[in-house]
Amino acid sequence: MKKIVAMSLLAGSFAFAQSGLMGGADGLNQKTAQTLGEGGFAAGFGGQVSLDAWSLSRGGQVVKDGKKGAFNNADGSITANINFAAGVTEFLDVGLSLPLYYDHANTKTLPEGDMWKASRGDLELWAKAKLPLDEMTDGMFNAAVAAQFYFPTGDKSVGIRPRHAWYLNADGNRTHPYTLNGMAFGGELILTLDLQKVGAPLRINGNVGFVGTVGRGTNTLVYGGGFNFLPTDWMDIFFEANGEFRVEKGKYPRDPGYDPFTLTPGFRFHLPADIDIAIGLDVGIRSFSVGWDMKDEMHAAEAYQLHYVDKHNKVISYGYTPTPRYAGTAALVWRFGNVRGADEDKDGVNNRIDQCAGTPAGAIVDTVGCPLDGDNDGVFDGLDQCAETPAGAVVDAAGCPVDSDNDGIADGIDQCAETPAGVAVDAAGCPVDSDNDGVADYLDKCPNTASGAPIDASGCPLDSDNDGVADYLDQCPNTQSGISVDAKGCPVDSDNDGVADYLDKCPNTPAGLPVNADGCSPDEDKDGIVDALDKCPNTPAGVTVDAAGCPVDSDKDGVPDHLDKCPNTLVGVAVDKNGCPNKNQDLDKLKKGIQFRTGSAKLTKSSNKTLNNIAKLLKKLPAVNLEVQGHTDDTGKEEKNKKISEQRAQAVVKYLVKKGISSDRLRAVGYGSDKPIADNKTKKGRKLNRRVELVPFEK
Repeated sequence: MKKIVAMSLLAGSFAFAQSGLMGGADGLNQKTAQTLGEGGFAAGFGGQVSLDAWSLSRGGQVVKDGKKGAFNNADGSITANINFAAGVTEFLDVGLSLPLYYDHANTKTLPEGDMWKASRGDLELWAKAKLPLDEMTDGMFNAAVAAQFYFPTGDKSVGIRPRHAWYLNADGNRTHPYTLNGMAFGGELILTLDLQKVGAPLRINGNVGFVGTVGRGTNTLVYGGGFNFLPTDWMDIFFEANGEFRVEKGKYPRDPGYDPFTLTPGFRFHLPADIDIAIGLDVGIRSFSVGWDMKDEMHAAEAYQLHYVDKHNKVISYGYTPTPRYAGTAALVWRFGNVRGADEDKDGVNNRIDQCAGTPAGAIVDTVGCPLDGDNDGVFDGLDQCAETPAGAVVDAAGCPVDSDNDGIADGIDQCAETPAGVAVDAAGCPVDSDNDGVADYLDKCPNTASGAPIDASGCPLDSDNDGVADYLDQCPNTQSGISVDAKGCPVDSDNDGVADYLDKCPNTPAGLPVNADGCSPDEDKDGIVDALDKCPNTPAGVTVDAAGCPVDSDKDGVPDHLDKCPNTLVGVAVDKNGCPNKNQDLDKLKKGIQFRTGSAKLTKSSNKTLNNIAKLLKKLPAVNLEVQGHTDDTGKEEKNKKISEQRAQAVVKYLVKKGISSDRLRAVGYGSDKPIADNKTKKGRKLNRRVELVPFEK
């Protein structure tokens, strides 16, 4: 019995809203939470046939007027219905079903015992509303609630087996096989789990409900469920169970084993034009030998005695049987109008073969109804506004690449997803680094760094000694701070003598000269001319030398100035070893003989001899030109001094011209007191300042 109770929890009722026998989409006795959809219709015919006297009474036995008999073994029953359902909205269906019953109850041992006749049952009207759970599970889980209304349209005068448990009157009298003979109302919860949505060819239905009666019927719990395996688009394989259990205590004992409980395996075929044909075998739970046998059947017959009054008012008694032990069952369903079952998600693929039946509207699908995603971005073709998204890119709901940092490279591909605004990036979304030094151009203060050069944080080549030459080019990487360097980073050596300028005490050494550690070429005689250029390497210390390192000989008389006691000798005049000519050819001595009268520009007579000697010397030396300079002391007015000094110089020139010296070899200049050679504050000094100078000049 415990096994029966456990199995009953899986069972379903074939009497309620839109089971397969009443136009439903799955199995025969199952109910589904799916609806037809607005404008969808279903019409059908279904039922079961049993050729077994035990489908009429327990053990097929019957008692009439106290005489025992039995129905013929070939007797049986038919339970059928015609049904119609319509989708009022997307979530609400309504329908009706009219049962048709026939009990072939014939006994030869009991005269006038024929009780077989076809007739109608109670009309059922129902409504089913789908709950909005499928939207939260992408169509995989559905739930619905249903309400049923049973009207007493059934025939009260015929039949043997009560078709529902709630037909049993609680007081044990006046049970009618084909009708409750009163109103009944039902409510039900239906659940559907469609694993096709996750690629598994399986759909599971379950239901539980309650039927309440008005009058002498029995309140009843109804329950059921089924598994549907969907291997192809044209056929389903199913296994289902359904049952009824009286919850109201009456005359008859309450026991799930004595109420309707049926297991049904079968097949459902999907034909063109949205026509379904389902066939199956109803197996009553009481037919199983384990825990259930003939003795149980006959014991139940004594506890569940029903009474039938025939047309001759003869009372016939028999044991209540809830279901046939075995019965063939079938259903024919035709759907039309806006048929949800044909293509529920409107993707052009029939729902029976649609492996992705919850496809969003507008998505492009393949031949088995699954959405295509050409660029594999998770947004279906047809809905994807950016249908050629690069592989790996993160996309938004419209299928377009997301670019969080607005650098033109989609997230997911962008290897630098937080690039600052406006920064140029490469194909990987990272800031451009033109010189490949690891510092992006927008941060790189030295954007053209040579390949391989070590750099600092700003992208500039390292310059360890801060000399302005990068380490990778610096051939003198440890130059002291502040020292000027060349392009190679080495201290500048302007004269290329091998000694850097900052150490070179002679920075302008001519090329090729040997130098010492100070950068200077040796100058043994310390005359300022290095030995390598010095033509007079032993010049005495302190002697002024010319560019060749030799002592200066200003008057070119062959006697150097430091030895020449007459350093102003005219060129061409013979001199002695002291560099002096005879007195008549020495201008320094001759000029002293030029005298003037006091306060006058007139020459004294004593000056004539001196001037004659000067004229003679000039004639001997035709290349010599003389400037005659007149000088005075500072006594008196300077204007007068300049005038008289110039007149005296002109007087000398005039005399020499008279002596045959060309005037273009002579010139007179008066300096007044501008060029003193002694102190004008003393008499001696003033006398020395009053003088005539004879100075050679070059034309």
